[in-house]
Amino acid sequence: MTEAGKPYEIEETVMVVHTEHGLVQGLDRHGYQEFLGIPYAAAPYPEHAFDPPRPLNAWDGVFEATAPGATAAHAQVTQDLFPDPVVEGVNPLNLNVYAPADTGGPYPVLVWLHGGGFFSGGNASPWYTGESFARDGVVLVVPNYRLAAEGFMLLDDSVANRALLDITMALRWVRDNIEAFGGDPANVTVAGQSAGATATLALSGCPGARGLFRRLAAMSAGMPLLSSLTRTHELSEDFAALLGTPRTRAALLGAPVRKRLELEATWLPHEVRTPPADADARARRLRQDSLRWQPTLDGTVISASPYDALAEGTLDALMIGTTAEEWNFMLGPGKPAASAEACRQGFANLGLTGQDLAEYLRVLETDNPGHALAQALTDRNFRTPAREVADGAAKAGIPTYAYQFAWPAPGLGAAHCADLPFVFDHLDAPGAANLLGPGAPAQLATALHGALVRFVCDGSPGWSTYDTETRPVMVFDERTREIPDAFTLPPDQLRRTR
Repeated sequence: MTEAGKPYEIEETVMVVHTEHGLVQGLDRHGYQEFLGIPYAAAPYPEHAFDPPRPLNAWDGVFEATAPGATAAHAQVTQDLFPDPVVEGVNPLNLNVYAPADTGGPYPVLVWLHGGGFFSGGNASPWYTGESFARDGVVLVVPNYRLAAEGFMLLDDSVANRALLDITMALRWVRDNIEAFGGDPANVTVAGQSAGATATLALSGCPGARGLFRRLAAMSAGMPLLSSLTRTHELSEDFAALLGTPRTRAALLGAPVRKRLELEATWLPHEVRTPPADADARARRLRQDSLRWQPTLDGTVISASPYDALAEGTLDALMIGTTAEEWNFMLGPGKPAASAEACRQGFANLGLTGQDLAEYLRVLETDNPGHALAQALTDRNFRTPAREVADGAAKAGIPTYAYQFAWPAPGLGAAHCADLPFVFDHLDAPGAANLLGPGAPAQLATALHGALVRFVCDGSPGWSTYDTETRPVMVFDERTREIPDAFTLPPDQLRRTR
């Protein structure tokens, strides 16, 4: 056996490393090392689902990290965006590590926070495997965290934001153990997409997470970035009342898990629950605050909003962006189109008018009101907030890099999640072709993945830093180029300069 902290090869494809909790066995995948389902906190199920994460005890023998670990309990969601396998087990507080086969290091570390609206998702998805990062000299860590009520419900006898505490515990595990996998604990970037991006930005205001990362990369974070304490309190009261229990840990644990998850399913956003063909129902129910469970500005676990936290200027660097047509996956240019009447209701739900609908139809050069409504929500919930966060970070002196993903998948456009196979350089990942169609440009995957790798390595993805005068934004399409203030431009205008 080699010295502590150094992996050694037992068989041709088996690797063992020393961690502070014991030996962990993974696989050498002929070019990178893979360790799956490593626990970073004690098992929350069945008795501690609503407790803060608890320290992990050391184990005897060797922990076999060769198969995905458990996923957090959540309602079943039918969606076609990305694979979301559910793995049964008592400890979803686990993480995957993908490391270069050459253990020389130390290599920069990327901690990736999965998306899923805080009601689904997990690190067992084949879209989040890290061979491309390991190939390029980055150690990738993908933790699970608790979801929905387990992660965010306010209780009378437990702390708020348990999911953020889970993520913070995972970051502490990285600090204390990642050197054994060839990673550099002093060079950690946290990144995420969708809900994962929202959690990434929320970490900036978490006192317990300070010093555990240097940079943040937020991809497609949606508004609101944080829920108010009042709103989460009201939601928590409603949830407990519908479940028929007091808001205590014991009472919630006493309710059948099946009953709780059935209630969670009724609380999914309408756009997820509405059948795909029912475009009018989707349009009428569209709202800015469709997510119920999400990070809450509670004053303790999260003590400041991302806007206020970034204004302190303590972050080494920030990378932030969106896809140009996030909400196309729900309405967009597809058929059947939502009616004008239903879309006017959707515009009203966003605080907009029929005149705004007409203007979007004109600017987008379309007669499809669903496409206009999808772009209005994309602008209000994703692109404008990203611009505002970039403005604030740049004013605080944080080197900030903004981008737009504009490549249009056939029949879908630059929709939510369409960038993920490019970020991971996984155009052949299971299900990717269903979303992207045939012939997705490999050079775009090289460009977008390479930009994130460069950002993780040295804090600069390879284009101009953002400022509040010219607002340079890198646009990723079949070719990449900087465009001033690209967050305010219609998607087709971003693509006309190909």
